[in-house]
Amino acid sequence: MLAYPSVQLLDVTGPLQVFASANDLVTEAGGMPPYALRVVAQGGKVTASAGLGLAVDPLPPAGAGLDTLMIAGGQGVEAAAADALLVGWVRERAGHARRIASVCNRGVPAGGLRFAGWAAGGDPLVGLRRACPAFLPPAVRVEG
Repeated sequence: MLAYPSVQLLDVTGPLQVFASANDLVTEAGGMPPYALRVVAQGGKVTASAGLGLAVDPLPPAGAGLDTLMIAGGQGVEAAAADALLVGWVRERAGHARRIASVCNRGVPAGGLRFAGWAAGGDPLVGLRRACPAFLPPAVRVEG
């Protein structure tokens, strides 16, 4: 999960809890947890828009393998999108992910994917066309 200053707290914690609960269920059934969960960001700490500080891991190498890249939304998405180094990391990282997810809650729909700008040619925004067309990156077409 990618976080940045003024990220929406629920956009980080909600999805992580879902995956953590899935890990718990698998473990209780005698299996190995299928998900390794991490929150990453530039620097060692991020303060969410709610004022809560989040302990984060540093950004891993862009070329390292991963299954799912989740990008949280929030009020800080525009400032994060102005950071050329972070945007470049997301674009490179997205190319190595099996799937990319943007979390959006309360007023910043599709913020993570808008921030990433990587989505041309993919279809991660299915269902958002009618809900929040203003947040679609210019190069993205959503059909359906």
